[in-house]
Amino acid sequence: MKRRTWVVVLSVVAAALLIGLGVWGYQEHQMKKAVMISAENHYQQAFHELTYYVDSLEESLGMSLAMQSRETMRPQLVETWRLSALAHAAANELPLTLLPFNRTNEFLSHVGEFTYNTGVKTTNDRPLSKKEYKSLQKLYKESMSIRDGLRDVQAKVMAQHLHWMDVEWVLKGKKENQDNQVVDGMKRINVQATDYTQSFSPENPKNVVLEKKKINPMKGPIVSRQQAVANLKKWMALPRAKIIKINETGKGSNTPAYEITLKDHGRTLNASVTKKGGHVIWFLFERTIRKEHLNLYEASQKSAVFLKRHDLKNMELTKRNKYNGVAVLTYVFRKNNVRVYPASMRIKVALDNGEIIAFDQTDYLFNKYDNVPLKPKLSEREARKKLNSNLKIQEMNLAVFQNPLLKNVLCYEFFATRDHDTYRVMLNADNGDQEKIELLRE
Repeated sequence: MKRRTWVVVLSVVAAALLIGLGVWGYQEHQMKKAVMISAENHYQQAFHELTYYVDSLEESLGMSLAMQSRETMRPQLVETWRLSALAHAAANELPLTLLPFNRTNEFLSHVGEFTYNTGVKTTNDRPLSKKEYKSLQKLYKESMSIRDGLRDVQAKVMAQHLHWMDVEWVLKGKKENQDNQVVDGMKRINVQATDYTQSFSPENPKNVVLEKKKINPMKGPIVSRQQAVANLKKWMALPRAKIIKINETGKGSNTPAYEITLKDHGRTLNASVTKKGGHVIWFLFERTIRKEHLNLYEASQKSAVFLKRHDLKNMELTKRNKYNGVAVLTYVFRKNNVRVYPASMRIKVALDNGEIIAFDQTDYLFNKYDNVPLKPKLSEREARKKLNSNLKIQEMNLAVFQNPLLKNVLCYEFFATRDHDTYRVMLNADNGDQEKIELLRE
């Protein structure tokens, strides 16, 4: 009888140990999975930022080639210098230290060096020399090549749902023959940049990323973690969502906030809520997008309902894009019939069922705009005379624009055409200076 008792006891203990090991293994697996997801999201964001900045860099260099004097070119060169710094910063966030990506980084450094010396450091207004203009042309040509290469990799990443964590595994494992389209694409981009960089000096100057934007202080009392979650659930209309994780933002962040993860009906919601006031800064639903049933116009109607429900008034839709079954809509605040571009927000609408799957009002909450005078010193007629006579004006607005020095200025915003190209030109409404010229592409 005693023997049977011992057998039963040992069986229970063994079963308990197995269950304990199983629970521990499951928790370890979940923790590892969470770390992997976090790292993957970080890499994906960095790569898309790199692609965006290089795309903008190519466009900015093209704008510079269309300008005549250094005085009018200087703001554009400053913008190019800024973009090269941001592209560098984004590239450094990718797992490319084990991959020969140095030629592309050298190219970005040469862009920064050239635009700094010709647009930021130089104080005279003489036209560019033939040598300088030739260098600018070469930079522009190479930027197009690198831009196209990054776009190609980006298209494959998005279409085939490729993972950057796989890239890191391939690189660390030194599996040179491993089939990985991201690695192969990045190598091709690096080879394309090699011919260019070999014609320049080997110096690789460090670019300094511009300091963080000054932001508006949040209004309202300090909220606890529980209050922040309650605010988020109410804002999202998810009263029964389960709390998965709450973290506080670290030192160096623009504003103290809670990073919150919720689970609702099998879906994951990530969001950020300010400590002061409990304002929802952004949120993102993680889910698969199915077959499209809505167009961009219908998506904009869904986003308009969302804005009204949250009492976000005087917002004007200024940009509509579509990526992989998702509409990305950009709204700007309109005050006294003036577009306030620094105060903008973005909404993502799933085109399968019209659900709002992402929202970001960081710029709307944080950017300062209340102290900008909204009455122009120049008349519209005087501003029109400042434009290139070859441009045919199609539309004009008053707008607050944030220039490369991070200063908000009132501008005349002109949409104009020349041949088959469409431009947006920002002219300072006080002195007529050209703050920005942009080539608009579909």
